[in-house]
Amino acid sequence: MSEFNFRQDAWPKIAIVAGEASGDLLGAALIAELKLRFPNAHFIGVAGPKMCSAGAETIEAMETLAVGGIVEVLLHLPKLLGLRKRLIKSCRDSRPDLFIGIDAPDFNLGLAKRIKSLGIPTVHYVSPSIWAWRPGRIKKIKAAIDHILLLLPFEKAIYDKEGVPSTYVGHPLADQMPLTVNVGNVRDVLSITPKAQVLAILPGSRQREVEALAPLFVQTVVKLAEQFPQLMLLVPFVTRETRLMFEQEIWRQNAQNLNWRLMFGHSHEAMMAADVVLLASGTAALEAMLAKRATVVAYRVADFTYKIIKRQYLLPYVSLPNIISKQYLVPEFLQQDASCDNLTLAVSNYLNDQELRARITEKFTELHMAMRCSAAERAAAAIELLLVKNSPC
Repeated sequence: MSEFNFRQDAWPKIAIVAGEASGDLLGAALIAELKLRFPNAHFIGVAGPKMCSAGAETIEAMETLAVGGIVEVLLHLPKLLGLRKRLIKSCRDSRPDLFIGIDAPDFNLGLAKRIKSLGIPTVHYVSPSIWAWRPGRIKKIKAAIDHILLLLPFEKAIYDKEGVPSTYVGHPLADQMPLTVNVGNVRDVLSITPKAQVLAILPGSRQREVEALAPLFVQTVVKLAEQFPQLMLLVPFVTRETRLMFEQEIWRQNAQNLNWRLMFGHSHEAMMAADVVLLASGTAALEAMLAKRATVVAYRVADFTYKIIKRQYLLPYVSLPNIISKQYLVPEFLQQDASCDNLTLAVSNYLNDQELRARITEKFTELHMAMRCSAAERAAAAIELLLVKNSPC
């Protein structure tokens, strides 16, 4: 059984758990910044490839936690509970100086509460969407963590009101992605001609998402190809498993002769090179906003999961660009509304209207500027204060 094995010279010793690709990005930027402040810091937990490249060690594949939806979580519950038990035991035995949970709140907050009870300080990075549904979760957050790091500016007031220590840090992607996109340069790198019409497709980082959306997205592309026969299709993937699932769907629908380019990684480049982005709802919608690209969002979950969430949902939007701007900037299609006809119409409207795409780019640029806060630096500064406060020296 894998457990934490910190170096003898390590300080601070940090246990860290991320649950999916977006958390891997956040974790990698945070680890890099913390290592500037603490050269002997050692990070062990559940980490993705970017976090591992930044210096973390992982005792479990991050894909284990990449499960969403009520029904879906129940199916994986024994494995998730086993992992949580192992992590708690490892923290009890190795006594890290800090635990950082990155997103994945249903897993990480319960884990943080148990770790906090061991006398180990706990930090959570990324607020659950308590402003959208299940606002009562803030009591659970308060009981589980010593400090929460917030990505969205309006979240700070919510936590201050409840007396939960928090820091608004902004989003690292807003710092990393350019304010002005040179589409010509990006297309040169990807060997795409300047006049090509390009659609970037992001069907999700989780296997469950790809399974739910790949048939719909391929069907939509087949229909779009009737109107735009030269349309180039960029599809970046995080894992080989998700790429294989999508590729099998292409062949299942006899669409292999369309202008596909399946890619590993390079999702930001694919978005920036595109005229329009079609994606699964989630952090990718924020990334598309920061890429300044017209975007269409779709999502499907188990019907039972959707019915429960819909009854408790507080906002009229689900995608982050709409939530942040409080405007319906991005077309959203959920469950039965996520149909081939709806997606085809929304994407074709953008492809046919260059002025509309230009207005979206202008608005997204304004939102991007407002979110540039040197997020990783702010997050590391907040963690440094917590570590120093709890240092035995």
